[in-house]
Amino acid sequence: MIRYALAAAVVAAAPLAAQSPLRMSFWGAASQEIVQSRIGGVRERLSGTMLSGEGVLGGERIVLRLRYGQGTLKGEGAIEPRELVEGEVLLGYRAASWLTLWAGPNARAYTAGGADQRWLFWSGRATLRGTLLPGRMQSFVELWKSAGGSVTRPDGAASGRGAEAGLEMRLSGQTLWGRLAYRVEQGLGDGDLRDVVETLAFSIAYVPPR
Repeated sequence: MIRYALAAAVVAAAPLAAQSPLRMSFWGAASQEIVQSRIGGVRERLSGTMLSGEGVLGGERIVLRLRYGQGTLKGEGAIEPRELVEGEVLLGYRAASWLTLWAGPNARAYTAGGADQRWLFWSGRATLRGTLLPGRMQSFVELWKSAGGSVTRPDGAASGRGAEAGLEMRLSGQTLWGRLAYRVEQGLGDGDLRDVVETLAFSIAYVPPR
C-alpha cells in the first residue's frame, strides 16, 4: 500500500507544482465500520471503530487527496478479531465548481492470526457537490468503480465499486468545518468472494479560506 501511495504522489507532484497558489486542508475522522464478508459458503459480520486522517492539496484545477485509517473489527462468537487498514491516493481534476473527477489506487487490508487479506483497486470516481447555505453548508455525493484490482487469500482478480454521501458544514469562524457521511463499498473476487463495508463517519477539518 505504501509503495502505491508513494508512486501516485510522485506522479501527481508535477502538475501540482505548476499551480499557484496551492491550498491544503486536513481532516480527522472517527467512524463506525460494519464489514460483511463471504468466502464460499462462509459468512462473517464484524464491526468496530476506525480513526483516519485525510489531506487535500490542490490549486484551481488539479488536486491530490490522501487518506489513511486503521481500527479493530470484532465479530460474535468464535469469529477472530481483525485489524483493518485502509488507504487511498487520488489525483483529481476540478471540471466545474460542483464536479471533481478522480483516478488512483485505494486499498484495504485485514490482519487476523498473523495472516493478511489485501484488496487493491485502481478506480475512477466523481464527486458532485451542491450548496445548501452559501459559505456554511453543502452536500456531496461521490461514486466510484474499479478499472482493475486484485485480492489475496484467495489470490485473484477483483472488482469493486462504492458510493459516499453526506453534509459538510462550517462549525466556527472561517476555517473549522465538520462532515457527516455514510459510505458503502463492495469488493468481488474469484471463488464467490464478496466483501461489503459500510461506514458512518464524523470528521472535523481545518480548511483555509480562499
